[in-house]
Amino acid sequence: MTDLNLALQGGGAHGAFTWGVLDRLLEEPDIDIRRISGTSAGALNGAALASGLAHGGRAGAKASLARLWQQVALAGLPFTLLLLPLRKPSQGIWDDAVPLTSPYLTNPLGMGPLRFILNDLIDIEALRQPAAPALHVNAVGVNSGRHRVFGPGEMSIDAILASACAPLVFQAVQIDDEAYWDGSYAANPALWPLYADRTDADVLMVELTPLTRTETPTTAKNILNRINEIASTQGLVSELKDLAAFNARAGRDIRMHVLSLPEASSGLEVEPSIKRSVGMALFESLRRKGREACESWLGAHRSSLGVAATVDIEARYLSAHGRGPSDGA
Repeated sequence: MTDLNLALQGGGAHGAFTWGVLDRLLEEPDIDIRRISGTSAGALNGAALASGLAHGGRAGAKASLARLWQQVALAGLPFTLLLLPLRKPSQGIWDDAVPLTSPYLTNPLGMGPLRFILNDLIDIEALRQPAAPALHVNAVGVNSGRHRVFGPGEMSIDAILASACAPLVFQAVQIDDEAYWDGSYAANPALWPLYADRTDADVLMVELTPLTRTETPTTAKNILNRINEIASTQGLVSELKDLAAFNARAGRDIRMHVLSLPEASSGLEVEPSIKRSVGMALFESLRRKGREACESWLGAHRSSLGVAATVDIEARYLSAHGRGPSDGA
């Protein structure tokens, strides 16, 4: 049996690609998912996966993931209209207006519909038990600016919602004395919970956010989208620098693997509104792509699990995005 730890990025509706990846991974009887760290849509997928595994094993996890995305798609017209600018050309002006509107004015329901879905789907008490896969989700404090990772002992529906709280779509989620926004602004996702107390582990990251774009954005929606992508990427690079430093110590071997959304590294025009889209046809299409990508990844790299990393962190992330003056480069 090979233990595998999952790092699940956020990416709105692109999270359905991750659904497909997880759906295929669950069909590998000799891969045991032990730890999960997720941000935003990755937190939703991670919670559905861990809760399903805790209750019904692999079949339960597959059913839980399917139900999550089905319920989001079927949440109803009010939820759909409040959640997203529809992807119709005639409504592009609304997409461009998104940076100028406040969810405190345009989304009075807040995260209520998503909270209802999670309350029905996720067994928080099961996630807190040692036998369940260890779930970690992260969010960023609105007032303090501090990055917070919620582990199994403090897991809650609020923590999962906070991780998925896109600031221009939803009102901030209050936990104790702090308001929280989407964790991808700080780390997409947090990697250290997957290896901090280990000397030997495999980490598979499902990557939804593009590292680079060939186009310079010129519309308001694309400019905002690229700003968000850059912020998200910088958080990930910081996490990977820490991982590289950890691995540089004697006796440490955290093996990194990456499975990317095919479009994530392409030069296609930025279409941020797809990330806010809700529809089962889109979700099923992304799920199929996720399964296909996972099938290909397993065919190429399954034998490397437990043996060697299949991605060069230095070349892919650190050199490409520059090291600071104190990083030794």
